[in-house]
Amino acid sequence: MRKLTLTLAALLLTMPVIAAQTYTYDWADGAADYIGCFDTDMETVIEAGANRPGSEGYGLVLIKNNLPTEGYALGFLAAVWGLEAGDQVTASIWRMDDFGAMPYFRFWAHYNNSLVDAGSPLLQDMVAYDGNCMGNNDFGYQSGWEHFTWTWTIEEGNTGLVIDGVVYGSVGDVILVDDFEITVPDHASVRLPNAVYPAGGAPVQTDASTWADVKALFR
Repeated sequence: MRKLTLTLAALLLTMPVIAAQTYTYDWADGAADYIGCFDTDMETVIEAGANRPGSEGYGLVLIKNNLPTEGYALGFLAAVWGLEAGDQVTASIWRMDDFGAMPYFRFWAHYNNSLVDAGSPLLQDMVAYDGNCMGNNDFGYQSGWEHFTWTWTIEEGNTGLVIDGVVYGSVGDVILVDDFEITVPDHASVRLPNAVYPAGGAPVQTDASTWADVKALFR
């Protein structure tokens, strides 16, 4: 038994450790809102006073903009690429829902294997869809601000992941979100509303006009 224990310990010591990197965005600068949606499914507004108490003075308003009247719309909050099978991506967000019924919010993700280091966000294919990863299916307590988190394990054959804020309800229904955080393997690249973070490279900040052009591609 002692020999088996020592052997297992030796194996654990030789297993590679995957380093991770964490990125955050809280919309406090009021400059960048989201990174797209399918067709015209969702609109967004960066609004003073829509922030979580204790956070800075802006938050993101997700507005369901699509038909059918009852259904859901996805807004892209972050994108990750350069992923490998078995990698884990963990993300979290705060959402505000005071209604106790529709609208509902879910924290999901989908695969997009067309994401690459394109040099410019305008050159990325944000609307490619390679399967739903689901995520946190719980609508929560719907009694004010609540924290949602989920970890996705990347399946074989997939290299890109998009994190979605999902709003269920009627056209014009809104959900507030704030204080987004994502942790990825350090060999992966990340795109947040305000910047692109290449693996092993320096962040590339994006100005408001760039994101306005990006959003126009999805409307």
